[in-house]
Amino acid sequence: MSDNDEIVNPNEHLIIPDWINEKYFEGVLAKDEPDHVKVLKFTVVAAIPPGENFTSTMLRVYIKLEMKDGSVKTKTYIFKTMLPEEKGGSDINDFGLFPKEAKMYKTYLPAFEALYKDVGWDLKLAPKCLHTEERDGDIHFIFEDLCVQRFKNMDRTKGLDMEHMTKSLHKLAEYHAASAVYEELHGPYPSEFNEGFVKRDVKKFHIDGFKRKEKAYKKAMLMWGMKDAEKYVKDFPNEDQYWAQCLSTLEADPTEFHVLNHGDFWSSNLMSNYLPDGSLDQLILIDFQLTTWASPAVDLLFFLTLSPEKDLLIKEFDHFVRIYWERLIECLKVLKLKKPLPKLRDLQSSMNNKHYSFYPFFSIMNHLPIILFPSDKDSSFHNMTADTEEGESLRLRMLSNPAFGNVMKELYPFLYNRGILNFEDYDV
Repeated sequence: MSDNDEIVNPNEHLIIPDWINEKYFEGVLAKDEPDHVKVLKFTVVAAIPPGENFTSTMLRVYIKLEMKDGSVKTKTYIFKTMLPEEKGGSDINDFGLFPKEAKMYKTYLPAFEALYKDVGWDLKLAPKCLHTEERDGDIHFIFEDLCVQRFKNMDRTKGLDMEHMTKSLHKLAEYHAASAVYEELHGPYPSEFNEGFVKRDVKKFHIDGFKRKEKAYKKAMLMWGMKDAEKYVKDFPNEDQYWAQCLSTLEADPTEFHVLNHGDFWSSNLMSNYLPDGSLDQLILIDFQLTTWASPAVDLLFFLTLSPEKDLLIKEFDHFVRIYWERLIECLKVLKLKKPLPKLRDLQSSMNNKHYSFYPFFSIMNHLPIILFPSDKDSSFHNMTADTEEGESLRLRMLSNPAFGNVMKELYPFLYNRGILNFEDYDV
């Protein structure tokens, strides 16, 4: 960034804590820019627009530095911290997202990249984390700013084309392969990695969220233009079936091929940069708060439900699984996994296993209405989960969004016909 570049704040409504200041960054600057003499200017703005991240506060920090040689240099960093408790932070904290992410950036992600380096592959999975700390009960991260390398988020409302889907699935396979080999070399991951979106002790959060959306969702289903929409409404899960489906994710077969799933793998948790001709160059993963030791079906069902362009979603669904699997096998062979390599038919079987059906259903209940909703100042975790008139209004606007209905009129029957939405399977 040059000195003349204008700093743009993509979310003027975000309140920035005053303790995120020049003094807080002294240690990072001492290591990252040892030749600086002093800070000339310190500016903090939101890193992303509303609606792009719902579980944390993301800031971009601009620091203008005077260097030893008399030159002036501007550095930018990404600062990530927990939501204020009154803005949804208390619910988020119950999931233990930030302690898990701290372990990912401190230990596992560097180790995964090192596995590839050891076999001669220069492969980057995630941004470099420069600082992690716990302060007054909150966990904070300072990351390199990938925008300096011209990385950017893809447009979540449009979906990913074939080129971006292929690159994303390859990167997911690279990450998964390293996680499986690491576990084989070093033993099981900590117990908190056995749970992701579903935790046994947060039943109230899940049930309250389901009940909050149920009425509006059923109403919206009749507006999407689906043939036999009444049938789908009649077969919509009740509260007990939904919770049984949630718990089923924790009962999967441990003899299946397992990886450390990203857990929240969709387009906004990817960043990419491009060559001068506009073609896709590199792609990188971000946001490792929900990592879960389970079948790759978790990430695949999530990603394939949420991220492809509408015209690719159903047409290429099984092809996408093969694209992922082929790269997974290539990486597992290079990293010399000793266990039997997973077969494509077994992976497809896992994706139809009732233990993983929660992920596509949760995706279309929770994520997809948000993804297809344009950025809005009211789009926040707090507003979406609020039992207020404003919260109900926001949820109705999302579910009645024509872009959402246009996807769902084909996607819902597709998932239904695969048996993924057979909720009577969870009756006891």
